[in-house]
Amino acid sequence: MKAKILGYKELLKTLVEYHIAFIDRLSNEGYEKIFSILLVPYPQGDEEKIRELVSPLLRESDRLFYLEGNLIALLPGTDWNGAMTVHETITTALGIEPKEECIVEYPTDGTSAFELISNLYSKYDDIKAE
Repeated sequence: MKAKILGYKELLKTLVEYHIAFIDRLSNEGYEKIFSILLVPYPQGDEEKIRELVSPLLRESDRLFYLEGNLIALLPGTDWNGAMTVHETITTALGIEPKEECIVEYPTDGTSAFELISNLYSKYDDIKAE
């Protein structure tokens, strides 16, 4: 089954909100309360090419978004170090030279969808400014 690349910021926000509520609910059962979101600038993105190159590298639970020339991945159960590995794998697969990683981790970088997505784009803006 081909993974679908989702769109629209509101869908990303809704999915992050859902995942926060889900892990909060399951935390009493030993579920790890951590996930990461990463952003890879890819302005020449072709959804079919991204799907072919990136989707096989991710787990079934990971979700891809392509928003405004940026590939964004939601990585459940993944800490910053794991997200860094995924970032390197994606940039290699796409054949792009990575600048600096753009990763946020729950709950370290925010405890709400709004905070996490805002911090992700803030890091991205800082990278673009360099």
